Order: sequence, then structure tokens, then C-alpha cells
Amino acid sequence: MVLALAFSVPVFSDTTEDLVNALVTKGILTEDEAALLTKKHAGETKVRDQKVKSKLSISKYLDEGKLYGDIRVRQEWRGADEYGGSDSVDRSRQRYKITLGFKTKISENWFTDLALSMGSRGRSDNATFGSESGYQGNKNELFVKRAMIGWAPTDWLTLQAGRIKNPLYTKPMIWDKDLTWDGASWRTKYKMSNQTTISTTGGVNTMQGDDKQSVDNTDTDSQYQISGQVIGKHRFDVKSGPSIKAGLTYTMYTNDDNLNTLSNSPFDPSVVGIGATGINDLSLIEVPVDYKIMVKNGLGMTVFGDFAYNFDGDDRRKAAISAFPTIDGGADDNSAFMLGVGFGSYEDFIALDRGKQKKGDWKGNIWYQEVGTYSVDPNHVDSDIFDSKVNLKGIAFKGQYMIEDNVKFNVAYAHGEIKDKSVGCTPGVTGDTGMCIDSMDLIQLDVTYKF
Repeated sequence: MVLALAFSVPVFSDTTEDLVNALVTKGILTEDEAALLTKKHAGETKVRDQKVKSKLSISKYLDEGKLYGDIRVRQEWRGADEYGGSDSVDRSRQRYKITLGFKTKISENWFTDLALSMGSRGRSDNATFGSESGYQGNKNELFVKRAMIGWAPTDWLTLQAGRIKNPLYTKPMIWDKDLTWDGASWRTKYKMSNQTTISTTGGVNTMQGDDKQSVDNTDTDSQYQISGQVIGKHRFDVKSGPSIKAGLTYTMYTNDDNLNTLSNSPFDPSVVGIGATGINDLSLIEVPVDYKIMVKNGLGMTVFGDFAYNFDGDDRRKAAISAFPTIDGGADDNSAFMLGVGFGSYEDFIALDRGKQKKGDWKGNIWYQEVGTYSVDPNHVDSDIFDSKVNLKGIAFKGQYMIEDNVKFNVAYAHGEIKDKSVGCTPGVTGDTGMCIDSMDLIQLDVTYKF
């Protein structure tokens, strides 16, 4: 009976050998019988292990692999009144998002990141319930969000190429967090002391690719965004803080003909849609800042902000007035800024500094921002808070509660209004409202599961 139990379930080989040896010691088995049983068990174990291994084959070049992703469900309410018209929109919808990625490490210096997500457009990974005609419609697709290869030849230099995560330290006033880069980037890091680090980053992002010259006068030129950034961070005390982090970014575009080849015309501030996507006359600086401090045990505070200025904003306005003589163009509104404060529960300063929270923790951020008509690239601004548009000002709040270490509940609210009425519109892509906005409101409730 003991032998039947021993060989009826998979056990470790050393445990089986101990059992057989014990039976020999008690005189139940002879040494020859024990040797035969041990040999038989070893053969069965080898066959079983080979069968298991044959089900999953991993490349010999792969040193490490990590599967990651998230699933999010959302209830959203969005409303807006049209500026210069009588239209309005009140929109309620349920949405979901899936991201599935796999990171690898190849030898000591090479790594990759492949991620799939929903949403065919860059600034949204969401799909709306029932958007494909309900149960009779097509299933939603997954698209390539990231596909890159990286090389870190030293501990201070990292290079990446492909469809990569935005390498810049920035804020959603300038860059939607869902946007990726098609191109290449670098990152350097220099540790001046245990408290102070200086780093640089930047790269080339392809806005419009595929140069083409033909005899039928349908030539197209590639358009590139080139950015460089210097980042400084200082922790006044490594363990107890506070810390301050600031960046200085410069961005330019290589659009020789001053046109976005998608719209084939300069930026038009009087419309929403393709006409408002022109990337002519953009030469930007951005200064993001974060200051973090523990107010008391378990409670951390963050003061954050961002400032942007377009050196070519006046030329951008003049180009619009020249191309579209019927518009006013508004003021020379070449700057944008945001300023906010956040509180949250954190185990200690190190957790606050790294943004690490666990089950039962919470945080909330509130901020005010104004984005001038000619201050930034409308193709990049956040799609949630102010509907992918510029010439807006308003307040926003985001709160979070950690249901589990990897499950969180989020709430967001925003109210925005047109900033410069003489422009006549809040230009940008069509977005979710599809209109020039006089005022708008947004409420979002999310539950996200990360793995």
C-alpha cells in the first residue's frame, strides 16, 4: 500500500529515494529490488519532464521575459456647449481598455518591449460598449502600441528604436499619456551624489513618414519632431525627503514647407478637425516640475506644474491669418501653464518619491491649466481632460483608491471654458464633442486591474 501511494503521485526524486531507503532499512525491500524501483522511477521522471518541456519552447537567446498588462472598465459622462453656435452635446458611455505586453532581456545589454492595445488612434486605447452594433457587430481589434528594441551599452546610456514609449518627462497638458513615438531615443544618467542626479533624454519622432517624389505632382515629404531634454532631481534627504525634480525640454519640427501633409495647409485656429492639425511654426520649450514632501507619517504631498512657450507662436498666428483671411486669429497667445497640488497615503518618503502605493492607499490631485491657441502642438495634448483641444482653461481633479495592490478605482472631473473668444474656436481634432467649445464638463469612473 505504501509503495502504491508512493508511485501513484508525482514526487521529488530525493523524497522517493528516501522512502525506498527506509523500506530497505526495515527489511521490506532488498537492495536489488530498491535499485530496480529507483531506476524505474528515474526513467518515468525523465519522460515526464521531457513531455512538459516540449509543450513550451523558449528561444535560447532570451535571458528574461515578463508578461504584463492591464484591463480597465470605465463609465464616462461628457457634456459641452458650442461656442458661436446653439449646439450642445451630452454624452454617456461605458468603455473598456486592454493592454497586453511582453518585455524581454537579451544578454546583458539588449532588451525589447512588444505591447498590444485597443484603440486604432494614438491618444485613446479605449473601446465603447456596443460601438460595433452590439451583439451583431464585429469584435474589437488589438493594435501594436509598442514594438521596440533597446541597447544599454553602459550603466549611463540607453538607446531605443521602433515604436517606443514617450521618453520625455512631461505632463498631460502637453502630451497625452497614451501617445507613443515612432522613431528613436536616447537616455543618459549621471549621479552627482546620493542625493542629486542629472539626466538627459530625447530623440526623433516621425510625424509623417514615407518620402515620395513622382512625375504626377503628388510628392510628399517626411515630417519629424526632434526633442531634447535635461532633467535634474535632488533629494534633500535620501530617506526622509523632500525632493524636487525639474526638466527643460526643447522641441522643433522639420516641416520644410510649413505644412502638415495630412491637412496640406497651415494650422487653422477657427475650426476643429483635420484643418486644426497643422504643425507649422512650432518651436517649443517646456518646463515640468514636481516637489514631493511628507506632511506627516503616512501622508505625502506633491506640488506640480508645467510651463510651455512657443517661440514661433507669432509666426504661427500670422500664417493662419494669411492663409485664411476671414479669421481674426485672436491674440498672440503663445504660452501654456498648469499648477496643481496632490495628497496621498504613502508608507514613507521613498514610496512617495517612487509613486508606490499598496492596498488601502489613496491619492488625489487637483490642478488648474490654461493652454494658449498657438502655444503647443494640438496633436499631442490630453484627449480626456479637455478633449484634445487648445485655447481652453479650466480645473481638473483625479482621485485614486487602491482596492488591492494591483486593482485600483479612479475618479476624474474636469471643467473647461474657452480662453480667448476672439479666436472663435477651441481648435484641435474633432474629439468626443465634435465642436468649438464654449464650456465643457467631464466625469469618469474607472476600475483597473494590472498584471
